[in-house]
Amino acid sequence: MTTARITSPEPDQRPENRRACDRFDAEFEITAQSENNFYRGLSENISVGGLFFETYELHRLGDVLTLRFTLPGTLTPIEAQGVVRWIRAPNPMSDTPQGIGVQFTELAPDSRRVIERFTRKRDPLFYESD
Repeated sequence: MTTARITSPEPDQRPENRRACDRFDAEFEITAQSENNFYRGLSENISVGGLFFETYELHRLGDVLTLRFTLPGTLTPIEAQGVVRWIRAPNPMSDTPQGIGVQFTELAPDSRRVIERFTRKRDPLFYESD
């Protein structure tokens, strides 16, 4: 007699799906500055831990950025320091935009509260694992 072993699916371990905080859909303009460059882009999602933004500029994992943005419906500009934790490369077979996932490394308590209030009004994004 043989027995079948049933295993649960492995959790999605792609960098863009590993996170400590729920993320929320949000589109707003972001400016980012590294040591040598200035960038502009549009956000795709945000959490109190970081954000993803669409950009065609090349970045490397570990790049340190100064981010500036104002969330929709708020008046308080936010400035945060962050580090590039993952990169979504261009993919001609998909309509998902290229860009970068940035983890906040320095975020003022007032800015964190603005993000918390903003995200409280939204449903978290959930992605099925492949």
